[in-house]
Amino acid sequence: MKKIFIYGLLAGTAFLSSCSEDFLVKEPPLYVIEADVFSNPELLAQNVNSLYAGLKSQYTLGGKAWLASDNMGEDFINVAENGYELTFCYNAGVTLDRQENYELWRYTYLAINRCNVFLQNIENAKEVAGSNYAKYVAEAKFIRALAYYYLHQFYTTPYVLNPSAKSVPLRLQAELSLENNDLARASSQQVLDQILSDLSDSSALPDGDGTTATVTHASKAAVEMLKQRVYLVKGDWDNAIAAGEKVKGYALAADIASVFQPPYITSENIFSFPFELTNAPGGQYAVGYYYQIGRSDIIDVATGIVSKKGYGEAADARIAKLTVQNAAKDKTFLTKFPSNPYIDWLPIFRYAETLLNMAEAYANKGDDAKALELLKQVRSRSLPAADDPLSLDGLKGDALKTAIYDERRLEFLGEGQRAMDYLRRGETIVKQKGTSYELTISPSLGTNGYIWPIPAYERAQNKAIED
Repeated sequence: MKKIFIYGLLAGTAFLSSCSEDFLVKEPPLYVIEADVFSNPELLAQNVNSLYAGLKSQYTLGGKAWLASDNMGEDFINVAENGYELTFCYNAGVTLDRQENYELWRYTYLAINRCNVFLQNIENAKEVAGSNYAKYVAEAKFIRALAYYYLHQFYTTPYVLNPSAKSVPLRLQAELSLENNDLARASSQQVLDQILSDLSDSSALPDGDGTTATVTHASKAAVEMLKQRVYLVKGDWDNAIAAGEKVKGYALAADIASVFQPPYITSENIFSFPFELTNAPGGQYAVGYYYQIGRSDIIDVATGIVSKKGYGEAADARIAKLTVQNAAKDKTFLTKFPSNPYIDWLPIFRYAETLLNMAEAYANKGDDAKALELLKQVRSRSLPAADDPLSLDGLKGDALKTAIYDERRLEFLGEGQRAMDYLRRGETIVKQKGTSYELTISPSLGTNGYIWPIPAYERAQNKAIED
């Protein structure tokens, strides 16, 4: 009999809002027999929860992968001087055997294989799944698609520079042995097409309704948000706009700070990874650990986004409510994730991104008026026009695009988006410009600096991997 080891996976009790209180206070079993999982509706539902738990692990989107994106960017300074706390990542020195490289690759593919195994097994358990069958399939495919989106961005030459570039291996079947380890890299186009294929049918998913169940699980809106990101990568502006327009029933929260406070559910939160004491990430893997009191990352107030006129204003709620200075007033810390232990929910998709994604798409289509309207919605939520030193009206073309890009940098500061943005645009970034620590990171650096190399771990296991 096959055993499914689910102790760590089912500990994600924040996902289990529909389960009984009795389950929440009892430890899950060490293992269950596979046949039991797919013959028991309750265990089957818990198995779906475990798919989310796999991708929100501290090694992937619940920790290091999220943090790596901001450490690759130029709006923080990594002061840890510690390889375990992404110093190499910050300094564009991720090599074949760096810890964050190995962990991101290995644990993201483990999350993908959990989805593949589930998708294979549920075909023989349709009666057990009942009316939830199509929903469970859509959830598993959403998680797999989200995993591949991040792998693609970290390991692939930007699509805008080379749509035919080699990306990552597309593993789409359940692997229960080592016999299929050898698999060549798919092209960038193939990986993006697969993501869109996995997201092609969300009809069985719920509409977002502002409850824990829909914020912590896939919904139609979350699917459209991931599609929107992929369309932006491809420069498919029309479809990016169409996807954004399908995100219905959401609005910007009146107070940006509420998005990051319990219960972590507002009109803006579309999809988040929740945490509780039972599954809090370990210290050097937790998002809050890095930003609290600037333990690892401090905001670069001299050369980062907050140093630019209009993006570090004291009247801006994103500065006033989500950052703090130390007693000496010489360092500024991010306070979006203040809990200790580190159980703040991590927002993967929120409505502010929907609007800014659409603004970027409209700007690239040349519809400056619509792009400006959407940009101002997000900006004015946190910075009243009377306090805004910038005059956005009349911005056009590249100047308008730059304003949208800068707004994204401030709006999503510390939310794991910075590298995802500059990588999809193929931009060169400069860290601590004009100082003795200046570092330029551009596509010409290739792997190690701009994108990460396929780790040594995979190369040793997969003989079909090529540079």
